[in-house]
Amino acid sequence: MSQPAKATRLTVAMIVRDAAGLLRDSLESVESIADEIVIADTGSSDTTLEVAKSYGAKLVECEWQ
Repeated sequence: MSQPAKATRLTVAMIVRDAAGLLRDSLESVESIADEIVIADTGSSDTTLEVAKSYGAKLVECEWQ
């Protein structure tokens, strides 16, 4: 017997900092096709985190190396 095909999954991952002005358009362009959105924020001082949360993104806060 053949196994049912597993659905292809797409994760969109972005590294951002102070990107609130661009992030909304970027996330709108992928939200209908992405199964998961992961945002790695490197210390934003604007509303980047709030924008990411409004799209249901998983947030990772990290220091830029």
